[in-house]
Order: sequence, then structure tokens, then C-alpha cells
Amino acid sequence: MFYAILAVGLAISWAQVGKRAQMTPDAQIRVMSIEDDCQPYRAPCAAYTDDFGLVLGPQGKSLRLQSLHLPEDSEFELRHFQDDAVEVEKPLMERISDDSWQVQPVVRSGRLRVSVLNADVQWVAEYPLQ
Repeated sequence: MFYAILAVGLAISWAQVGKRAQMTPDAQIRVMSIEDDCQPYRAPCAAYTDDFGLVLGPQGKSLRLQSLHLPEDSEFELRHFQDDAVEVEKPLMERISDDSWQVQPVVRSGRLRVSVLNADVQWVAEYPLQ
């Protein structure tokens, strides 16, 4: 009986972790590098890969794509988290041009996760919001 309860608890726990992460199941997940002294409310801050970069700021209200190699079918998703990894409301994002978006910051959040998704790969960057 103990092992059945343990198995159910682990299954529920992993389901919650997967739900919070919102990762694309078949895509390779790659974590983007972020500048060492990243403070997007004070100055623009970049997260980057070999192929593209995302610049957040100033004041955490603007997200700009710097790329020549990002596939056209890519989608962007933003999520705000408190410092203890609890998700708060999903931020509003409005496209301004082909390569930039206006982001509505959430007051209670400590981190902004930006996911770039396409059929093959999911890139993830987490910006600290200080």
C-alpha cells in the first residue's frame, strides 16, 4: 500500500512539474545564456544562443529579437514567476513589429521566462526582474 501511495504521489508531482514548465514534449530543450549582470529594469539585457538573441528592456517592457537564423514558424511564450518559482499571471505581450514586442510587466514577479518554440527545438531564457 505504501508503494502505491508513493507511486501516485510521484506521478502527480511530476505532472505538476511538467505543467509548470510548459515544455513542448517532442522538442529538444535548450537553455539560453544570459548576460552576467542582467538587470532589465535598469538597462537592456540579452539572452542568447549561437543563432539568435533576445534583448529585454529598458524597464523590462520591451522584448526585441536579434536574429537572422530563427525559423519563421517559431512562437514566443512569456511567463512570470515569483522568486520561489510560483507562477503568477501570464504577461500581456503585443507585437510592435516583426522583431519586437511590448511586454506588460507583472508587479509581483521576480523572473520572466521567455520560451521560443518551433517543431524541433525549444529555447528557454529566464530573466531576473529586480
